[in-house]
Parts: sequence; C-alpha cells; structure tokens
Amino acid sequence: MHKLILLVMLAVAITGCSSRKDFYATGGSRADGSIDMAYDFKPFETPIVDINQAEAVASSKCAVWGYERAERFGGQIQNCRASDAWGNCTAGQVVVKYQCIGNITPSTQAAAPAVTPVAPGIMSAAQYKETRLKALMDKNLPYSEYQKQYHAIMAE
Repeated sequence: MHKLILLVMLAVAITGCSSRKDFYATGGSRADGSIDMAYDFKPFETPIVDINQAEAVASSKCAVWGYERAERFGGQIQNCRASDAWGNCTAGQVVVKYQCIGNITPSTQAAAPAVTPVAPGIMSAAQYKETRLKALMDKNLPYSEYQKQYHAIMAE
C-alpha cells in the first residue's frame, strides 16, 4: 500500500501541477507604445495562462497613455531562474511584448494650482516663498547654484 501511495505521489511530482497564472506589467514605454506583460512559473508547475487577460491589462495601460488598445507583438521571452540537471528551465518568467495601437490622444493633465489671489501688496509667508521658488525655477541656473538658492529660500 505504501508503495502505491509513493508511486502516485511520484507521478504527480514528475508530471507537475497545472496552475492558473495571471499576467502583470513589467515595463513599457509610452514613447515606443509598448508594454511588457509577464507571468512567473515554479518547478513542477504547468502554467495555464489566459492571453485575453494579458491583452486586457496591456490595453488598459495603453489607454492611460492615450492609445486605443494593445496588440500582441512578436513572440515571448523566457527568463530562466532555475534549471534541472539536463539544462531544462524549471522556474522563471515568461515575458510577452504588446504594442499600443491607435492614434495617441493628448493626455489630460490637471493644471497646476494657481497661487491664491490676494490684495495687491499683501502676501502670506507661504505665498511669498512659493513666488520666490517659482522665480528660481525660471532662472535656468546650474544645479549646484539652484540647490544653494533653494536651500536658502527654504531656510527662511
């Protein structure tokens, strides 16, 4: 009886377990209109992936950038993290590249909050500091000089 249980456990370990894997974004570029989607797998796993789930996530990322949708682009890359004695990859990450498609629309960015208007000649300390910092940014100074003046204003 023990041999039968051991044999069944060995068969399960060798064949691996099927496991549902969700894709997640690992990188991308708005300028290139590309998104890298990936899933991880472990030893003795047989990953079950839903390519539609990957496309939906990639499309939502592209939509944030102003594109219409995403489309699978090329093949896939497998990054191996563990191999068996024969050099077969047993654990790692699979990356699939998606291309954002459609006309890019300008992103709607909220305008920077304006300084609260006050009567001429009357400014709070915070408004005065904010005005000086804005003027400092407009000066186009070298970084070291900018830092020096910035710290002086903040110390006031």
